Parts: sequence; structure tokens; C-alpha cells
Amino acid sequence: MSTLVFVEHHGDELCKGPLGVLAKGADLDSEVAAVIVGGTEVKALASEVGRFGAAVVYVAQDGSFDPPLPQPRVDVLAQVVRDGGYDTVLFSNSVLAADVAAGLAVRLDAGLNWDLVDITQRDGSLIGTRLAFGDSLLVEVGWRSTPRLALLRA
Repeated sequence: MSTLVFVEHHGDELCKGPLGVLAKGADLDSEVAAVIVGGTEVKALASEVGRFGAAVVYVAQDGSFDPPLPQPRVDVLAQVVRDGGYDTVLFSNSVLAADVAAGLAVRLDAGLNWDLVDITQRDGSLIGTRLAFGDSLLVEVGWRSTPRLALLRA
């Protein structure tokens, strides 16, 4: 399994939700990679991302990424997933990440499970867990193909 995590930031500060997802990704894959997209501040943030478990950190830095719009991030992620051969892409559940994940799923013709509370490997398969029926029941979900995309609750 090769895992990539989309790490969000606000200005020069990393968001906490994606760092938790990165830690979970490191539990699933010891060689987990991260991607961070933004303006001038992202190179400085890349070393911080490595301290949270990323073996590799891809940095896309350009002034055009300053407004946090989803489409440029979809372009970057699609290229990284294709070039790196990643079969799993994890996102923290935020408005921007949901937009990026949906766009990436369409671009890569990939399966997307959202609102997951956990993700594990079992018998060689990736299994997501989400709440259902008014958050009163846990349901296991999976993917039929790769790449697998998942939005996880913080």
C-alpha cells in the first residue's frame, strides 16, 4: 500500500486535522507521503510535516496557490498520485479537503468514502469505518478499485 495525505494549512500554520490523518496514515504505511500546496510559506512548513510521520513531503509552492481554491490543488494532487503511483489518498474532513477530494475522485475515476471515523487494514484490504443511522451504528465500507480516497473526521 502506498499512501498520500493532503495536508492543509492556514497561512504559516498547519491545520491540526490533517496532522491527525497523517499520523493515522503512518500507522497504515510506514512510508506515508504528504503533499502541501500554497504560497511562499509552504516550504517552511514542509519540515514540520515530516515531524508528524511523513517519510516524503511533496511541496507545491506558487503565488497562484495563495487563495485556497480547490481546482489548483486537484491538479497538483492528480499529478503526484499518478507520478508516485499512490493507491490511497487520505484527507481530513474540511470544506476545502472535501472539494479537493471530490474533484480528485472525478479526475482519477477513483472511489471516495467520506466521514470516516477510522481506517484499518484487514486481510490485505483497506476498511473504512463510518457512523450511520444518526451516529448510532458503525458501518464498515471499502473500495472496489484504486486509487482509494478517504475523508476522515478529525
